[in-house]
Amino acid sequence: MRLYFFVLLVCLSAALPAQKYGNPALGQDVPLQLQFDTVIQVSNRYRERGSEFRVVRREYLDNFMQNVSDSLSQYPREIDRLEEEKAALQQQIDATASEVSDRDATIAELNEERDSVSLLGMQLAKGTYSLIMWALVIGLLVALLVALASTRIAAASSTELKRERDKLAEELEQSRKSRLTVEQDLRRQLQDEINRRNA
Repeated sequence: MRLYFFVLLVCLSAALPAQKYGNPALGQDVPLQLQFDTVIQVSNRYRERGSEFRVVRREYLDNFMQNVSDSLSQYPREIDRLEEEKAALQQQIDATASEVSDRDATIAELNEERDSVSLLGMQLAKGTYSLIMWALVIGLLVALLVALASTRIAAASSTELKRERDKLAEELEQSRKSRLTVEQDLRRQLQDEINRRNA
């Protein structure tokens, strides 16, 4: 048991390299818990009425309490430093959130532009634009078919009118010829009548 305690004391002494004169509370880079445990272990003990007591040197306790006080005084500075870091990180988060919001708005705009087409100064959805264009194409095709049908009807009417005109011209010509024949017959008869009277 004493050998174990001796080895433990040597190990703890090695863990406190900055100790002066064997004071375990003078280690600057040693955690407080380890300093406390070491102070307790290097203290003298005695028993009285079945209870175990430790006699700790006053300078050990003073140095340990000074270390505790130093550690506690560092915490507000550390808290302030962490608060500043937190505020800086919050600013970065807010700036990043603002950038993300701006980028989302830009992406939404670009998506809207991509999904829409400008027609006569109006932004139309591609589906609406496609519907309008197809309606125009179908309307133009119907107008073309109507125009072609009208042209055919007009051509057929023109051909019929030409036939009627030619027929009328022919009948007129025949009427003129028959009138000429009648006139010639009448002249001949008139001339025969004149000749008969003169004879």
